[in-house]
Amino acid sequence: MPDPILSLAQRRPGAAVQLLFLHHAGGSSYPYLQIGNQLSASIEPFCLELAGRGSRLLEPLQADPELTLSGIVAAIRHLGLGRDKPLLLFGHSLGAELAYQLADRLQRESPQMVLGLILSARSFVGPDAKGGAPSMPMSNAEILHLLQQYEGTPAEVLADAELRQYVIGVMRNDLALLAALCRLPKPILPLAAHVVGGDGDSRVPVSRLADWERVFAALVTQRLFPGGHFYLFSSPEFIPWLEERAHKLARQEPVFSG
Repeated sequence: MPDPILSLAQRRPGAAVQLLFLHHAGGSSYPYLQIGNQLSASIEPFCLELAGRGSRLLEPLQADPELTLSGIVAAIRHLGLGRDKPLLLFGHSLGAELAYQLADRLQRESPQMVLGLILSARSFVGPDAKGGAPSMPMSNAEILHLLQQYEGTPAEVLADAELRQYVIGVMRNDLALLAALCRLPKPILPLAAHVVGGDGDSRVPVSRLADWERVFAALVTQRLFPGGHFYLFSSPEFIPWLEERAHKLARQEPVFSG
């Protein structure tokens, strides 16, 4: 049975591994579904859809981290993700914070689950640090400037007054969610992880990617791709690399080499 929180890009019952994309602030499942459709048949891709957008447009926006995380975990259980196949979590920007917290919950509740974790385009921010998300509240002009800086929203959307107000509202909600996620504890996870980003992403310095090693007991490795904050939608190197990570997890080899 379908789940509104996690969209299936393509049903692939014979796949050897499942992959869950967790999208960025102000985003939706749509561009990640496009990536999922390009993956090989051995990978079954699912994509998060946060409330208030896409297929969940009629639901109210949600900025409570515990309600958001518990809803995603319930959807993972409902769909049986990771039950009999390895599960690779890929979180981009806001999605990286969600992926880390999900990995913590899943490995505690189901230690037998074969779980992989990739954190993308997100600086490490501890719960006591400042600067994890812009101070709230932000004005419409400030949020619009942020959207323009990240270059993830089409110019024609921002040029339309009605769409612009909608996008600003979604982004304001997601920034509040991000700030709340940053305040949650970050225990050391008994997992390996890979942190990735764009070599031209001015908002996520390379050094801040590497700082994720503070909260993992196993190996944390790093990979940079050509591009900015949304490198994954433009770099020709990304999809082959992601497929190889998923295939290594399926074979239960060290997924985080290379």
